[in-house]
Parts: sequence; structure tokens; C-alpha cells
Amino acid sequence: MTSSARTLRSKTIRLTAIGVAATTLCVGGAGLAAAANPSSSFGQAVGTAAHAAGVDWSDMPEGYTQAQYEAFWGAGYSPEDQAELEELWSLEPTEAKSRAGQMILDGEQLPFAPGTHTTPELPADEQAAIAAFFDAGYTADDVEALNDLWDTEHVETKARAGQMILDGEELPIGPAGAATSAAS
Repeated sequence: MTSSARTLRSKTIRLTAIGVAATTLCVGGAGLAAAANPSSSFGQAVGTAAHAAGVDWSDMPEGYTQAQYEAFWGAGYSPEDQAELEELWSLEPTEAKSRAGQMILDGEQLPFAPGTHTTPELPADEQAAIAAFFDAGYTADDVEALNDLWDTEHVETKARAGQMILDGEELPIGPAGAATSAAS
């Protein structure tokens, strides 16, 4: 065998291995994206394509059906309602949605009406202040630091800090936790 034939075979094997690895990463990434939101059009497309290729694919977590998902969210329950059900029933998120969705499908009443635990929308001025806070480069870690410093909750902290930024005041910490000379 000549060295050029060996080089050609080596390149072919290498390119084939790269192609297989890239395909595996693409398929795995698509699967993860579809699993994150199985009812999205992308999630449904991935599920359909996998079924067509003969892959046993469930686009919903085990024990949680598409019908339960649609019943729960279609009834108008909020993420806050879901969290309340998780606490009330001592269940993980998927189990709580599955149980609630099945109850709705069976015509049973849940412990409270849809939207009972929905957080009201913030006033426009608070939304603007919170946007200013994050636009200035502050992070969730900064919110935690300011919570501790001011003994406030997340929303109040972000609104207060954002309003200070809008008013041209200096915060006690800089973006990403950098200390400043101002005290509160």
C-alpha cells in the first residue's frame, strides 16, 4: 500500500468520524431543545421525525401526557398555581402538572380556581426601574447581595435599585458585585 492511499483512507476515516460525532451532537441538542418545551412546534417536529425514523421517542416526560399538559395549561392555571400545587401535594413539578391535568380531564375540581396564585403585573414605573437595573449590568447575584444589604425581597430590591439608577444615585455595589463607596 502506498502512502498516498494510506493518507486518503486516514482522511476518509477521520471525516467519517467527525460527521458521526457532529450528527450525534445535533440530534442530542435537538432532543434536549425539544424536551425543554415538548409542546412547541419544534418539540412536536422532533417527536414526529423521531417516530418516523423508528426511534421510540416520547416528547413528554414519563407519566405525563400531552392531554394532561394541554388540560392543565389550557384551563388557565399559572406557573404560580403550579408551584402552589407542588407545595400542597408535596410533588415535583411534572408530577403536580400530571395529577392536576388528569383531574381536569376527569372532570374533578382542583383545590383552587385557575389564576388564584398569579402574581399581578407590576406598574409601568417599577418595570422601567427593573429594566434600568439590568440594563446597567447588574445580575441576579447583585440582587442577592442587595437583598442581604437592604433586607428586602427580590422585586423590591430590583425596583429600588433601578429607581436609584434612574435618579442618578450610586448603588452600594457596582455591577457584578463590585463594591462602591456609597453606603445605604
